[in-house]
Amino acid sequence: MPISRPYRVLAAGLLGSCGLALASVFVTSASKADEAAAPPALLPALHAAPLETAYRDTLRKGETLSDLLERARLDAADAHALIEQLRAQQDLRSLRPGAVIAYRRSAATGELRKLEMSLDPDHKVSIRNDGGTMAATVAEVPVRTDTAVLAGEVRTSLYQGLLDGSGSVPRNERERIADVLADRIFAWQVDFSRDLRAGDRYRIMYERDVRPDGTARSGRILAVQFDVAGEDHEAYFFRSPDGTEDYYDARGGSLKRAFLRAPLEFRRISSVFSTGRYHPILHRIRAHKGIDYAAAQGTPVRAVGDGVVARAGHGGGYGNVVEIRHARGYSSRYGHLRGFAPGIHPGTRVRQGQLIGFVGMTGLATGPHLHYEFHTDGVAVNPSSIKYLTGEPLTGGRRDRFRELVAGRVALMDRASNGFRLADAKTSAPRSDAE
Repeated sequence: MPISRPYRVLAAGLLGSCGLALASVFVTSASKADEAAAPPALLPALHAAPLETAYRDTLRKGETLSDLLERARLDAADAHALIEQLRAQQDLRSLRPGAVIAYRRSAATGELRKLEMSLDPDHKVSIRNDGGTMAATVAEVPVRTDTAVLAGEVRTSLYQGLLDGSGSVPRNERERIADVLADRIFAWQVDFSRDLRAGDRYRIMYERDVRPDGTARSGRILAVQFDVAGEDHEAYFFRSPDGTEDYYDARGGSLKRAFLRAPLEFRRISSVFSTGRYHPILHRIRAHKGIDYAAAQGTPVRAVGDGVVARAGHGGGYGNVVEIRHARGYSSRYGHLRGFAPGIHPGTRVRQGQLIGFVGMTGLATGPHLHYEFHTDGVAVNPSSIKYLTGEPLTGGRRDRFRELVAGRVALMDRASNGFRLADAKTSAPRSDAE
């Protein structure tokens, strides 16, 4: 039976109501789902005030540490305590412009908490406020060790040759290397004030201790090859299993000799051995049976070999003079001294390299210098012509191990070009047994 219009209207209204209800349910469900998927609201970021404030300052030219601390607005009592702690560790007069201090203060009260300062390139001091009491600790700056090869050519002198080389090596590092070469390694073979010639070449392998800031300190010299006036000189460092250390030539022979080539650490010769030299004071030709070393007054003079002092006093034209009697008929004489080292008198036994006096200009001298003579059986001879007695060579297993080390070090130097070269970590110089 057909549905009448009123019923159709009612049905449509019921269906519409149901539809709206369902739509409401779906819309409500969707809204709740959207709310669940939305990210949670973030809390505002927290901010904590710093407990300490860090500062750095540099000592300026013409000011003292007290001036620096005053500029840092440290409490007078804290500044005084700091200075007392630092003074216990170092002479504050040695501080130079550019010295840096780093310190921390309480952000709340301004009280000094900690201060750090370099005492020297290898040590730093830390001072901490421990309950109102300043406590200082000194620590070594950590270093790493690398191996470097320095090569070059002599132009005027050993020092200048090294200083004229690569700018990668600081001046003080080069000066120290020159000193070790002249006064330690080749002290028996080469007089670097007389023997070097322009064009002589060198290769030097040495260790460096590198600090975190990039500065370095030269360490042991491991190998040296030197062409001096066409003659090859080699030296290789070796530490024996018993802990003894020394330098040897390529065959394992000791570089030590009975006599040093020169009696001064400062080397500049003004007059060489001659049988006919015009004397500047006597104004006549006179044999000059020795070598004159021009040097500043007070320069230390050392014994060239072991022996016994035969004479220490005034000796006419020699002025203050020391004579030393050595073994096997050898003797040495040192004239024009300003004075004698403590304990130097006839009968005193001295060792090679021991201080015996100081350069002066006593006697027949026109300026400060050392007159040095060497005698064999009472006859003056040219010191450079003496056949020096050698030390003990390496033998047996020590010599075999030494040769292995030499081969490795020479190979590394061969790979280095002229100038300055750091050894690669994978090809660093081999070390001796006990290292």
